[in-house]
Amino acid sequence: MSRKQRYFVYGIVTLSMMIWGLTFIWYKQVFVQIRPVSLVFLRLLIASPVLLLVSALGKKLQYIRRRDLPFFLVLAFFEPFLYFMGESFGMQRISPTLGSVIVATIPLFTPLAASLFYHERFTRINVAGIIISILGVCMVMAGEMSLSGSTFQGALLMFLAVFAAVGYSVMVIKLAGTYNSFSIVTWQSTLGMLYFLPLFVMFEWDHVWRIQWTFAVILPLLELALFGSALAFVFFTYSIKRLGMTRSSVFSNLIPVFTALFSFMILRERITGLKIAGILVVIGGLLLAQFEKKQTV
Repeated sequence: MSRKQRYFVYGIVTLSMMIWGLTFIWYKQVFVQIRPVSLVFLRLLIASPVLLLVSALGKKLQYIRRRDLPFFLVLAFFEPFLYFMGESFGMQRISPTLGSVIVATIPLFTPLAASLFYHERFTRINVAGIIISILGVCMVMAGEMSLSGSTFQGALLMFLAVFAAVGYSVMVIKLAGTYNSFSIVTWQSTLGMLYFLPLFVMFEWDHVWRIQWTFAVILPLLELALFGSALAFVFFTYSIKRLGMTRSSVFSNLIPVFTALFSFMILRERITGLKIAGILVVIGGLLLAQFEKKQTV
């Protein structure tokens, strides 16, 4: 890959991280009218047909083999179902900055799961990176303007999303050798939508008809669906193909930085010195773990 191509890929993966950083802002904007289950169902209802269309037109869509269906069902249970349950309910209780900082710890816990299920090396430096980053999360929590039981509950729900993402990574390894990334993302979104359908019908069917569908509600919903659930995944998948999983995941360190910046610019969220220090500590822990990976390869 030439230097020009490498810079292009760097730009693509950075753009995906910027989009995911913005999703935490869009959550806050759309929660004014839409409840979490309705939000996720509608988000997937919009994103899934788009992914199916793009994958089919690009001749990337592979049909699920019968023997692989249980793996896809477990995959979709972890993400988007369990992940979005934790993230959407968690984001009702905490700030966008804190939410993005917690989500940015996902690459730290993935090596632990790889060690347990695939016997990959899990080193002391990985443990140190996890501890340092958790301390950073605590610092960001302490920097919240109104630290309360609700904030703590929100953080726990976000960590549920983190561990769901780790479980998702374990299942992806089982499927990645047979299916391309477009197919995996498309089917996980479609099956995830079906998981949310009963909850949506039972608990929030009446709610969705009472929503005031103003531009201020429709726009962030479309942004979450088309950019957060579709375009960013396409960009990130492309970067994984060109750079590899490890090098692409390093860019996730940028998510809390983008979220803090956009929270200040769009939501006028107060960014205290303690929050900034916490973000830097989290990123330091992530970089420490990534540095060890480079050393052991």
